[in-house]
Amino acid sequence: MKKILLISSISALTLTGIFFGCKKVEKGFISDYMFYSPNPLIATQGNVTNSNSIELDGTTGPVKVKLLAVRNSDTGQPAPEMTKEFTIKQFLGQITSADSTVALVNKKIVLKPALPLEVSEIGGRISLSQATAFVATGNYVIDVEVSNIKGTRQILNACRIQLLPKTYFALDAGAFVTTSDPDAETGFSDRINLPITVTYDNKGPNKIRFVFLDKNGVAFDASAGQVTTRGDRGNFSQMNPYFPLVRTSSALEWEFLDLPNGFPIKDGANGTGNYYRIPARFTVENRNANPVFFGFKALAAGSYTVAIQIPTVTKKP
Repeated sequence: MKKILLISSISALTLTGIFFGCKKVEKGFISDYMFYSPNPLIATQGNVTNSNSIELDGTTGPVKVKLLAVRNSDTGQPAPEMTKEFTIKQFLGQITSADSTVALVNKKIVLKPALPLEVSEIGGRISLSQATAFVATGNYVIDVEVSNIKGTRQILNACRIQLLPKTYFALDAGAFVTTSDPDAETGFSDRINLPITVTYDNKGPNKIRFVFLDKNGVAFDASAGQVTTRGDRGNFSQMNPYFPLVRTSSALEWEFLDLPNGFPIKDGANGTGNYYRIPARFTVENRNANPVFFGFKALAAGSYTVAIQIPTVTKKP
């Protein structure tokens, strides 16, 4: 009798294992807590800005992402202008060293329709284009849909977008000036902050002017050799091979190209660094002045005056 009960128990366990072994195993995982970072995404009118891909929070990849809606987050109203096509300048291909003339660069620029805001289907990256120049500044928010092998999730208020007024130029922080011994690369002083002011005229010709001022606001005469470059160090002429440098009594001047992502697009010997010198013989202190600044970029057509005031030297009368 005991043997019969033992066999029956083993049979029951076997059947149970077969039952559960045949149960369908669900594939994948999709989180309810996917998110964007940074949030808000801060952009400026007319400039290209991209977010990171959506953070999946353990969701099984690959995922597909779809933009569902864009709203003005202050009013809650739809913002259809964010997904409307506008015509903008775009590059047809990468600008290389072979594109050495204005004509060759212009061959790679075309007018094409573009959306101010797009969300990549793969990865969900948010892209804001130059077409945001045609969209009002303000605060926006998007809803997206994310799907994978497991299913679909709608993420409402997925990312806030702050669209700031258009900037017409860029200039990196950290400009500095040193002084050094006359006619030598010795005796350098400590670096001190270099004040720079940029003035923009949207009605002027496409021209960039670097004006070097002493501590009293008097301009050094570039045409008389009072402003020079520093050997093989970087300068703006290296970044602008398309137009010749013009030296005037008050400035270094260049024409420039109005390009989709701003000008210049080439680096110099020190990346975006501009290294210049006021030779000691033109200063009361009999010291070279060595102003250095980085990252100047013209982001729209017009005239720019970049005034570099050197607080450590006085121009000789």
